[in-house]
Amino acid sequence: MMSFWRTSSQEGFTLIEMVVALGLSLVTVSAVYSLYVSELRTQYVREDRLEMQQQARVVMDVISRELLMAGYDPRGVTKDVDLSNDFLGITYDPSRLKIKADLNGNGLIADPNESITFMFDPKTHTLRRNTGGGHQPFGENIESFLVEYFDQGGNLTIDSASIRQVKITVTARTEDPDLKYVPNGGYRTVTLQSRLTPRNL
Repeated sequence: MMSFWRTSSQEGFTLIEMVVALGLSLVTVSAVYSLYVSELRTQYVREDRLEMQQQARVVMDVISRELLMAGYDPRGVTKDVDLSNDFLGITYDPSRLKIKADLNGNGLIADPNESITFMFDPKTHTLRRNTGGGHQPFGENIESFLVEYFDQGGNLTIDSASIRQVKITVTARTEDPDLKYVPNGGYRTVTLQSRLTPRNL
């Protein structure tokens, strides 16, 4: 009588086990990849919002600094008998901010940075600054730029000679829309506001 003994065991995975294992691996990799992509998108949105806030602060800081110098007249040319060299520190304009100051004290305002105009271009969402060489880009991704003028009593005025205070409102927006943010076409915004009293007016 013959007997057969198994001398080696044949172990391995069946085809079904392999398919299940590959399926589970695919699900795991897909989940990890989705989390990774989501985190990247969230990080980009955070950076975009931070850049928007910094842009608004820089714009407001520069405008405020230059606005506070409006009307600077160390030689007193606007108070002497010669009217030919008189100038207004701020000229009323509902769509632009026009600032003049005799920064180098030579009695004229013809030098660079002594006559500054800020103008908002809504088509390109750009705030432009002109110091004599044309309207150069100054602030990008700007949603709106509003200027209001007030007299000595704090009342709104359109008379350039009566201007004593200026209120600036700057709204910046993110460079790209956030797909999870529905209002404003997906663009998040931040608004900064400042009411300034130039000391030389």
